[in-house]
Amino acid sequence: MANARATFTEGSVARHILVMSSTSALSLLAVFLVDILTLVYVSMLHVPLLLAAVGVAKVLIFLNSSIGTGFIIAAATVLSERIGHKASKMFARLTANLLVMIVIASGLTAGLQLALVVPITHWLGADASTCEAAHGFIWLTLPFSVLQSAMQMAAQILRTLGDSRRALWVVLSGAATLAVADPFLIFVMDLGLTGAGLAYALSACVSLSVGLYEIRRRTGLIFPTHLKLLGLHTRRTLRIALPAIVANLATPVGLAYLVSTVATYGVTVLAAMAVLDRVMQFSYCAYFALPGALAPVLGQNIGARLDERVSSAIIFTRRLIVTYGLAIWALLLLLAVPIANLYELEGAGRELFLAFCRFGGGLWAIIGLDFMAIAMLVTMGRSWLVPVFAWLRTTLGTVPFVLAGVHFFGSSGALLGAFTGNALIAVTSISFAAFTARRFFDRRAEPASIATQ
Repeated sequence: MANARATFTEGSVARHILVMSSTSALSLLAVFLVDILTLVYVSMLHVPLLLAAVGVAKVLIFLNSSIGTGFIIAAATVLSERIGHKASKMFARLTANLLVMIVIASGLTAGLQLALVVPITHWLGADASTCEAAHGFIWLTLPFSVLQSAMQMAAQILRTLGDSRRALWVVLSGAATLAVADPFLIFVMDLGLTGAGLAYALSACVSLSVGLYEIRRRTGLIFPTHLKLLGLHTRRTLRIALPAIVANLATPVGLAYLVSTVATYGVTVLAAMAVLDRVMQFSYCAYFALPGALAPVLGQNIGARLDERVSSAIIFTRRLIVTYGLAIWALLLLLAVPIANLYELEGAGRELFLAFCRFGGGLWAIIGLDFMAIAMLVTMGRSWLVPVFAWLRTTLGTVPFVLAGVHFFGSSGALLGAFTGNALIAVTSISFAAFTARRFFDRRAEPASIATQ
C-alpha cells in the first residue's frame, strides 16, 4: 500500500478530529449548498408543484444514499484498522472491491425503487399532479445516485488514508459542476425541472471520475477484481455494513412516515418539508459527516492499541457536538424569517418551518450525539446496536410523538414531536455507547493486567 501510514495515531487527536470533521462537513456542505440552490432555482419557476415534486424525489434518493452510507462507514472501519495494524497486503484490491460493492448495492436499490416508483410516490402522500412531475425527475436522477454513492466511497477511502484535502476536491468537483450546470440547463436552456435532473447526472459523472483518478494515484486501484477475493472482502465488510445499512434504512422510513403525515395539510406544507430538509442538511452537515469522519480516527488508534487517544477523541467529540449544535440553533433563530421569505413559504408550510427554527434547533443539539454513538459502536465491535437504536428512533421515538404532536399542534406539532422523540433516543444511544467504550477498554486491559501478576 503506497503512501499510507497510521496518520491518526500521531499528533493531536483534537486536531485530527477537527480536520476530518471539518473537511467532511465542507464536502457535504458543498453538495447541500448546491442542492439548496437547485431548490431556489426551481422555486423561481413559481410553480409550487415542482418544488413538492423535488421533495418527493429526494426521499427516494436519500433512501439509496442510506444503503451506500452503510458501506462507507464499514469501509472507514475496515481500512483504518488495517492501517493501524500496518497491514498493507492486498490494499489496492480491497479499495477496488469496496467500490464494486457499493455500486452493486446502490444499483440494486435504485432498480427496485424505479420498478416501484408509482406505488411509492402515492404512499408518500403525493397527489396525481405531483406524482407526474416527480416521476420524470426520479427517472433522471435515481440511476445517477449510484455514481454519487461510488463517489462518496472514493472520497471516504481518501479520508481514511489521511488525505482529506483530495477527498474534499473530489466532492467539490461535483458540486462545482452542479453549480454551473443547474442555472444553465434550467433557465438558459429553458429545461425547467428536467434541466435540474440532467445537471445532477452530469455532476455525478464528473465527481466520480475525479475520485477514481485520485484513488488510483494513491493505491493503484487494481481492476478487474478476483471473484474469490471480492467474496472474502464482502463478507468482512458486510459484518459492519449490514447493521449500518439496516440502521440507515430506518431514517428514510421515519422521514417517509413524517412526510406522509404532514402531506395531508396540503402542497404548501409538502413544499416546506422539501425546504426544511435542505436547511437541515446544510445546518447539520457536520453531524451527518461525523460517523465517517470519526471512525478512521478511532479505528486507527484502536488498531494500534492506543486506548488513551481513543478516550481523548471521544471526550473532545462530545463537547464539539454540543457546542456546534447550540451555535447552529442561534443562527436558525436569527435567520428563520428571511429563509422562509426566500422560499416564499406561506400558510401552514411557513408555520411548520418557523417552528423548526425556533424549537427544533435546540433538540438537534442533543440528536447530534446519536451520530457520535454510531462511530463508537461500529469501531468497538458493537455494530449490531446501531440498527437497534435507529429503529427505536423511527418507531417509539417517532410514531407516538408525531401522533401526539399532530393532535395538539397540527403539522408543526408532527415535526417537533418527531424531534423530541429522536432526542430521547439519542440520549439513550450515547449512554449505551459510553458503557460500551468502558467495557471495551476494560477487556483490552485484562491481558496486560494478568501478565503483570
